[in-house]
Amino acid sequence: MDALVETMPGANTAPPVLLLQGTGGTNLEMLNFGRRLLPQSPLITIAGRQGVGAQRQYFRQTASSPADPQQILTEATWVAQQARSVCVQHRWDWERLVTVGYSNGAAMAAYAVQRGLLPGVGVFLHPLWVPVAHPHALTGRDLWFSAGERDPLVTPATVQRVADACAQLGAKTTIKVTAGTHNLTPGEVLAAREWLGIHAV
Repeated sequence: MDALVETMPGANTAPPVLLLQGTGGTNLEMLNFGRRLLPQSPLITIAGRQGVGAQRQYFRQTASSPADPQQILTEATWVAQQARSVCVQHRWDWERLVTVGYSNGAAMAAYAVQRGLLPGVGVFLHPLWVPVAHPHALTGRDLWFSAGERDPLVTPATVQRVADACAQLGAKTTIKVTAGTHNLTPGEVLAAREWLGIHAV
């Protein structure tokens, strides 16, 4: 298995979790984070293929420099293919997949969900806005978003824009805004865990 893809076992009866990290994050950090959110679930984390070390990400984007549409489509398709392959290999239930993304990983996750590449529920922590061409219906899908009032990179308005785009496709969205910055707050993580306890079934 490519070192970009790592897993942590869990109960095969629990929904598998796909974890997508922020810029410069590590697989170990995301696996530990996933275990806090859904203690019984098998975990999959897939690192981005752009950049290395502290600059590693799924696609190149800043608040002032938009993502290249072809690059993000290519990378989203690759992430989804890798995740599905892992689920098939371990006999984890792909259709019950829970996708959790932070920052660059949250933008990737939200994009992939809107493109119809990933099933199940989603948790998107501080996602940047990425336009989605040819989005798929998300009727009945449960999606949770979070933002920080003092986040210098991703404003609550940006997160609201992503959530609104998903809602227009039929998703049921929940947004948690904290008083924090771009870093996750303990209350934010607790809220995500509690929401997943209800919706990740």
